[in-house]
Amino acid sequence: MIMIAPFFSSGVIPFRMKALLSFLITLVVFPVISATSVKVPGNMGAYYLLVAQEAMIGIFIGFLISVIFSAFQLAGQYYSAQIGFGISEVLDPLGQVSVPIVGQLKNFIGLLVFLAINGHHFLIEAVCRSFELAPVFGIGKAAAGGYLKYMVYAFSGMFIVALKIALPVLAVSFLITVTMGVLSKAAPQMNIMMLGFPFQIIAAFGVLIITTPLVVRIMQVGLERSFKMLTKVLIYWPG
Repeated sequence: MIMIAPFFSSGVIPFRMKALLSFLITLVVFPVISATSVKVPGNMGAYYLLVAQEAMIGIFIGFLISVIFSAFQLAGQYYSAQIGFGISEVLDPLGQVSVPIVGQLKNFIGLLVFLAINGHHFLIEAVCRSFELAPVFGIGKAAAGGYLKYMVYAFSGMFIVALKIALPVLAVSFLITVTMGVLSKAAPQMNIMMLGFPFQIIAAFGVLIITTPLVVRIMQVGLERSFKMLTKVLIYWPG
């Protein structure tokens, strides 16, 4: 989970610190888990399956939370091309991929919201509760159906959150583009599109500043929703 989840997987944190943090969390969690959860099987084959399942749960916890951060970057991608910032891309230190500079801004805001609502504490709690919620060596039609249903909810929610964040800027950019198109038809001798391009950037950034409190609230709701989806998926985890 620490190698994949946002904030913990940042390249700024040295690998030794990540390993040490994993070891310290294990020291705290193990006495509680060993007293209540399933005992370690004596059969080596069953033991390997148990280890593989727990590793997959940790990977999945980090991946599912990373999906919502992809929504923040996707929101920046939606309108970066519209305001002319799609050509300037930077390397995201969290995801190790190239993203538009506006998407990087949204990603950092989302990370601050994630820390403000104690999302990093929730990830550690999710690892602990996975021993209680995720079934071991049991799978049924109902469990698999519930697992797939909440997985679809989680991924579809990513696009909904991205559209909610990007919609104000997209709407303003669309209206400005239509207006400039009408003006270029009325005065074809003037290069309205080039003259209106700086105005489009200024208007887009004005909308970004005005809608920042709304965007922070949408990010908070999206993160809390992803936490709930993660709990639901662990309940229906096909062991």
